[in-house]
Amino acid sequence: MAPADWSRLETSVPGIHVVGDLLAPPSPGLAHASFAEGMLVAETLAGLRSPPVDYAAVPRVTYSSPQTAAVGLTEAQARDAGHDVTVGSMPLTAVAKGMVHGWGGMVKVVAERGGRVLGVHLVGPQVSEMIAESQLIVGWDAEPADVAHHVHAHPTLSEAVGEVFLTLGGRGLHQRS
Repeated sequence: MAPADWSRLETSVPGIHVVGDLLAPPSPGLAHASFAEGMLVAETLAGLRSPPVDYAAVPRVTYSSPQTAAVGLTEAQARDAGHDVTVGSMPLTAVAKGMVHGWGGMVKVVAERGGRVLGVHLVGPQVSEMIAESQLIVGWDAEPADVAHHVHAHPTLSEAVGEVFLTLGGRGLHQRS
């Protein structure tokens, strides 16, 4: 079902709202998206101002081996939307913790050339635990250079995320953009 007002998730029947599995896309039908939708409706009904759900910034995770986690646009979606895209990627095995895990995997960042981060995609062990940083980056329209200034702990898998942003921000140590 598609609400008549996505900013309030209100149907065409005043006072009736819809959340969760009843919503049509762009709602992804994920538990954490449904939680955000429920908060929006509860706050709306309580008379509070609540921002609409930013579905592009809802993380998508597949709990498998290896795991996948993504937020924002894919490279193809970004190009189809007319963005001038630049992409950075790095294998997880390029950092110490990735070598320890020995499972492979990768980080891929899709950004507007000279602009904001449009999407982050991760494959590898425990990447579901790493997606929150990327959700903030995409949701706050950060640019790669903004993120490149932040230090990522060593040894962690998230170092690979930091390395990709360093490269896209023009400060790459182990790669060139």
